[in-house]
Parts: sequence; structure tokens; C-alpha cells
Amino acid sequence: MLKKKYWESFSDSIQTTTPSSEICKTLIIPLLASKNSGDISAVLNSAIEEVNRTVPISNLEVAQWQENERKIKLYMKEEHESFEWEEFWKKLFLAGMENVNSLDELEDMLSKENKRIVFLVDGLEEIFGNTLINQNEKNAIVGLARDTINVLRAKYRNIGCILFLRQDVARNAIDVNYSQFENLYKNFELNWSKTEALRLALWLVHQAIPGFYTESVEIAQASLEVIESNLIKLWGRKLGKPNSNEANSSRWILAALSDFNGQLQARDIIRFLKYATNDSGKTVYDDRYIMPNEIRKAVPNCSEEKMEEVKQEIGALKPIFERLNSAPEEKKVLPFDSGTFDLSTKDEQIMKQEGYLRIDNGKYYLPEIIRHALKFKYGRGARPKVLSLIFEK
Repeated sequence: MLKKKYWESFSDSIQTTTPSSEICKTLIIPLLASKNSGDISAVLNSAIEEVNRTVPISNLEVAQWQENERKIKLYMKEEHESFEWEEFWKKLFLAGMENVNSLDELEDMLSKENKRIVFLVDGLEEIFGNTLINQNEKNAIVGLARDTINVLRAKYRNIGCILFLRQDVARNAIDVNYSQFENLYKNFELNWSKTEALRLALWLVHQAIPGFYTESVEIAQASLEVIESNLIKLWGRKLGKPNSNEANSSRWILAALSDFNGQLQARDIIRFLKYATNDSGKTVYDDRYIMPNEIRKAVPNCSEEKMEEVKQEIGALKPIFERLNSAPEEKKVLPFDSGTFDLSTKDEQIMKQEGYLRIDNGKYYLPEIIRHALKFKYGRGARPKVLSLIFEK
């Protein structure tokens, strides 16, 4: 969106139908960006420069999104009700707009200039990392995701907001009528399924090895059956001989990279391919590029990096994982019992909600993607059980 700078340009770029005949006039402003957006800072700044160039009252700062983050952190030092947060967010929309004191005034100005503005908000979960237990953080999310956006929808034709918000953060914060909120935005949910994960793997390999994929249908439109049959050339049908009793390669890899909610991210697949191809070992089978040993060796490295990301992105999990990590080695065996690590009810709740704990018949299990980083070992028969719990999703 930011690269295109205008909503109309972005919309036309992703549609397969006839491009819009509407003249570009809806500018995109990054109100807040993820801390992981360093690589696109030039794109963020370029979008801001376009707004300053074309909107007479706009005098946004370079890296305005960083200044906005600072303002949020200062404001959250004190407790505020959701209606106070709503007023804060409205004022943040006006930051950098000269001689404009309200959204009504901004609306009037944009109408006269025949322009519209869409604010992009990303990275809230990095600032509000304890929405499960912190009421002030809950109020902040409600004030923006529900109240402020409702006002924009009801009153303003020329001001909009696109908010990227993790589902768990929204669920934690909006604890009254959350199902209504979820249904309102269900059509816009960004789903990353296992099919898309395998599709990405196939696409990446095809970029690295021209001619790897030779089907007539494009990878983006290929069925799961076509994708999996082509990935056999990458990592084999099984983690062993094709006719062995070993696990199906694609299924095992997805299970090893997923949490108990069945979720994994694009970065997980990219990271896995990086480590699985980083140090090629002995060629055991001639029908594939990546050997079973390399597949298994890649997962612990993926686990270490995933753990660091989760601790940064979901603040409530960090102290829990650090406690598990520092536990005596002899206790780190899967499955474990409820009292082994003195997990509180809230600890268990957040771990289960995020997909990092499953309780089955009174026994506690961790998914592969964090087990390695936490250095847990398996008791007899536990590994197949963990993988089967993930396959259930």
C-alpha cells in the first residue's frame, strides 16, 4: 500500500478486473509502523513526502510513525478510560496537520481539495503486549479498534483507517460483544493456511531453480495436490524411502513449524528453507534436493529464532518462557504435569490461547516449534502424540 502511495493505485494493482477509472486522490499515511519495518523505512518516508507535497496543510515529520509511537508510550504511562483513548487517537490523526484542530476541520479541508486520507496502523501488539491482563492497554485498543473507527465510518467520507491487529490482541481487549466485532471484519481476516505455506515454499524454490515447476497452471492458482506433488522433488514424499513407514515430509515439516492452533507464518517457511539448505549433507536419496537429516536439523534453528520473536511480540509469554527455560534439566520432559512448573491459571490461559500449550488427559504438551528452544526432551511415546495434536488442526 505504501509503495503505491494512493489507495486507487494499490487497489488497481491487486485486481484482475478492469482498473478503476477514478483519479488517484486517496493518500495513504503510515500512522504507526512495526518495529520490524526498518527495511522499509524509505518506503514509509516516501509515502509521507507524497502527503506533504500534495496536501497543503500537511507538514508531517520524517519518520512520523516513530514520533507517534513515542506519544503513545508517554500517554500510556497513566491510566485512561477507553473514551479518553478515543480522543487521544483522534488527536494523533491530526498530528502534522497545520491549523487543523478537529477531524471535522480535516474533513472539510479534504473535501475542498478533493482528496481523501487513509491512515495505516501496524505494530500495536509491540506496544500493547499485555492486553490479557492490563486494563489500560485494553482501553487503548478498544478506543481505536472499536470506538474511533466507528466514528470514522459514521461521520467522515474523506478520512479512513486501516488497522492491522492480531486476533488475540483484539480478543483480549474487546471482552464485551467480541463475536460481533469479529463478524464485522471476518471478510478481511488475513488467513495463512498450510496450503499457502506450501505454495510459498514451491514458489521460492522455483525462483532459486528456474524450471523446477513446469505445470501449466500458475503456482498461485495450483491446487494443494499439484503443490504437494511438486514438492516431492524438493524434500521427498517421506522422511526416508518413498515406500517407508516414515512420516510424510510435507506434513511433518508443517507440524514441526506450527503451534497447536495450526498457525505458522511466511517467515517460518522461509527460515526453514534457509537452514535446511544452508549446509547440505550426504546425498542419501537421488529423488530430492533436501535430505531427511537436513530437514530434522533445520527445526532446532528455526525454534531458537521463533522463540526470540514470540518473546518480543507477545510480552505476556516472555516471563513464562524464561521460567520454563531456566528450570532444571531433569524437569524438562514432555509431557509434564500441572504442578511441575507452577504455572498459574493465567499462564496456562495465555499459552493455550497462543497455541503453545495443549492439555490432553491431564498431561501438558509443548509444540515442536518451541520445544527445541526450551530444551525439552520427550518421554516415551510423547513425540508422536505432540505431532498428532498438531495434525488435529
